[in-house]
Amino acid sequence: MSDDTPLTTAFELQRRALEQSERALRQSIAFQTQLNDALVAGLDSQASAQTHSMDVTQRALHSYLDAVEAVVPGATPGIEQVREAVDDQFEQVEAASDQAVTAAEESLEEYGDRSQAYLDAMEEQLDVLQEAHEDMEDQTKEFLAETELHLEDLQEQADSQFREQVRELQARTEELREQLRAD
Repeated sequence: MSDDTPLTTAFELQRRALEQSERALRQSIAFQTQLNDALVAGLDSQASAQTHSMDVTQRALHSYLDAVEAVVPGATPGIEQVREAVDDQFEQVEAASDQAVTAAEESLEEYGDRSQAYLDAMEEQLDVLQEAHEDMEDQTKEFLAETELHLEDLQEQADSQFREQVRELQARTEELREQLRAD
């Protein structure tokens, strides 16, 4: 049986569709991974910028409080309380910011891990599908080859039977002629 049949072409088209689907899936996961990496890098940059901004703001407030303390006599105890409150607020904001960044990074990493697990599972399923597809193609080709052989055998049997029937008919015709000549 030739390899350039409509059946072979159909199986080849299916195989290519499977391969293209797998490539598209891989590209999609790769894009998502790159996006996650960019988001994590962005979070790190944003956290760094936010920390720097908070440090600048805190130093500015301390400078302001130092100026008020220098100008207002007897304000030192009150200024110290305000300074402690400002420092506490900045510490709480920094802790909350760190927690938010850490949670976001962990979520993105978990998403990346899940995406990879999904890709691995999908790849296994595609491998199984590819193997099943190849098995089905082989079985179909084998079935068609066997069917062709059976048809050829049937054709030969039919031809043989037809020739035998023609010979029998010729023999009977000859017998009938001989009987007619004898009469």
